[in-house]
Amino acid sequence: MTRLKFFLFLLIAIFKSHSVSAEGWPTIELSGIDLTTVKRIQIKEDPVYKTSKEYEAIPLAQVLSRFPEADRAAKDRVVVFTAKDGYSVSMALADAMSEHGYIAFRDTEAPSGQKWLTFKFGKETITPAPFYLVWPKQGLDKWRYPWPFQLASISLQPASTYFGAAAPAKITDDIRTGFNLFSTYCIRCHSVNLSGGQVGPELNVPKNITEYFIEAELAGFILNAPAYRSGTKMPSFEKILDRQQAKAIVTYLKQMKNEKAGTK
Repeated sequence: MTRLKFFLFLLIAIFKSHSVSAEGWPTIELSGIDLTTVKRIQIKEDPVYKTSKEYEAIPLAQVLSRFPEADRAAKDRVVVFTAKDGYSVSMALADAMSEHGYIAFRDTEAPSGQKWLTFKFGKETITPAPFYLVWPKQGLDKWRYPWPFQLASISLQPASTYFGAAAPAKITDDIRTGFNLFSTYCIRCHSVNLSGGQVGPELNVPKNITEYFIEAELAGFILNAPAYRSGTKMPSFEKILDRQQAKAIVTYLKQMKNEKAGTK
């Protein structure tokens, strides 16, 4: 599998790798949402079916508007999309409100009496049922705008709750910026304090990466790992992040050196 195909698969599948409880935070069960204001939307490049598609769907903003205003106004909230098997993926609430996402519930090409066509997912043949998050606008950053399927519920949670021990206890504007970038682009593969993905190495325990990696090179490595390590599965982020953003991630990682698991 090429590096590009590997990460496209990862971006689609990541909600399968993070189990989280939304207990105590506002949650909307999608089985109970109003489907009377249906729209037909066109997707030119669906990453799941790998072709153009048309769906019946309702606006994501319409669903999010049902959450309490105080939660929607909070700076640190993430939208958590949970699948019917209990696994989830998140995105920043600000991103969810900045573009026109839709909760699709029927494929218009499905045969009579059915709602969805099947597709291959790894070794399985499945459908997106019951709900599938899609983005009609072409060219959106798929790291920031995920396409999770088989959705059952949506919740709003503080980032510190959802990301657990990877969330910094000390917050400044620079640390918050770095953590927001890390949680968008890095935590799918890397863990901090053992919270996060398992594709790449743990970055904080027992040693923080800034304790053994030349700090002056770390931002460059984040931007273009293949230029440092031949054969790495880590993609280049040079077309997505700039050097200032990479340095912000380093600032977050340096802070976490002081917040290792068991020392908070």
